[in-house]
Amino acid sequence: MRSSSSEEESCVFCDIAQGRTPARVVWRSEDVIAFLPDIPAVVGHVLVIPTRHARDIWDVDRGMGRNLAEATRLVASGVAKMAGTRELNIIQSNGAAAGQTVFHLHIHIVPRATGDRIPQMWPPDAVWSQDNLDEIAAELRGALAQ
Repeated sequence: MRSSSSEEESCVFCDIAQGRTPARVVWRSEDVIAFLPDIPAVVGHVLVIPTRHARDIWDVDRGMGRNLAEATRLVASGVAKMAGTRELNIIQSNGAAAGQTVFHLHIHIVPRATGDRIPQMWPPDAVWSQDNLDEIAAELRGALAQ
């Protein structure tokens, strides 16, 4: 699904990428920009976005995906040095049900510490049978082969 031009025109992250809205930019290339969110979850929380509007992962081609991955690793390295930890989350959400609130693809780099203010992300009570996991793996292999 390609994003619409009206969506791009009203996109706050496009405004940041194009310099129309100020941001605390920490790193930039031609295709990717990294900046602090207005309300970071913790010290060192950074957002990495493509400078071209992409609504979500489905709007990203291979080249942009590669550029985002390389930029994310580079920025994560800087975050780790600044925060004094290599423990971090890299989070990218697609769609409202997944928690996406700004519909311009963005990657959160969030340094972590035991007992920090961020809740656990996966339920500790999830239980799956081995047969069920085997079925899911087979279904996914089929979907990836198409």
